[in-house]
Amino acid sequence: MDKAVLTQIGLTDYEAEVYLALLTNGQMSAYELAEKAGLYRQVTYDSLKRLMEKGFVSSVQEGKTKLFKAIDPRLILEFLNERTENYKQILPQLTKLNEQAQQPLSVETYKGKNVTRIALRDIINTLKETGGTVLCTAVEESLPFSKYKTICDQYERDIIRFKIRERVIIKQGDKGIFQRGTSTYRKISKKYFNPNPVQIYGDNVQTIVWGNPDYLIIIRNREVADSYRKQFELLWKTATP
Repeated sequence: MDKAVLTQIGLTDYEAEVYLALLTNGQMSAYELAEKAGLYRQVTYDSLKRLMEKGFVSSVQEGKTKLFKAIDPRLILEFLNERTENYKQILPQLTKLNEQAQQPLSVETYKGKNVTRIALRDIINTLKETGGTVLCTAVEESLPFSKYKTICDQYERDIIRFKIRERVIIKQGDKGIFQRGTSTYRKISKKYFNPNPVQIYGDNVQTIVWGNPDYLIIIRNREVADSYRKQFELLWKTATP
């Protein structure tokens, strides 16, 4: 008998020896089993304990003696098939976790007067082939529009041209600048407003920090982008049209 097959399904060498000895000789005490298998008693006891935990061996008490018996090998096959089916049920979740772990992450930082151009062009270049939606939070549009009107006008023309949708959250009292195309606005209270915009698009998240100089931070990672999307949707539900 090739016990290697038993070790391949999760038994140790000693456990395989004990199981085969029980299967060959029938019901026995641990003492008799140690003699038949040619193993030390402690090794036999430990192996029996683990085999019972795994469901390969059953026991019955007769007087002061505990007797052990190997379960029907066909029941083991049913057990293994059941484990396979259980594994198949969680396989999609495991695959998703693996994909997320392998998803590359990169962080890019820019500074200076060109950050608005870089930020808006990156959105267009990412979505112009596939389309999609840009989610914008805490955007005070009057600031970039007053400083970079030409760049903003080009961005609006491009989102219309490439059928890119925008959902934008601004503060109460402001008016959305991009009214000709595919932008939808909602408003939140001023006390919750942060003037530094966060934009989520594709597998990317970008933040602009206005200052002297201005800074742009772009995070490229699907999992990070998805987590920001969840936060955006929560804020969007509380915002008013």
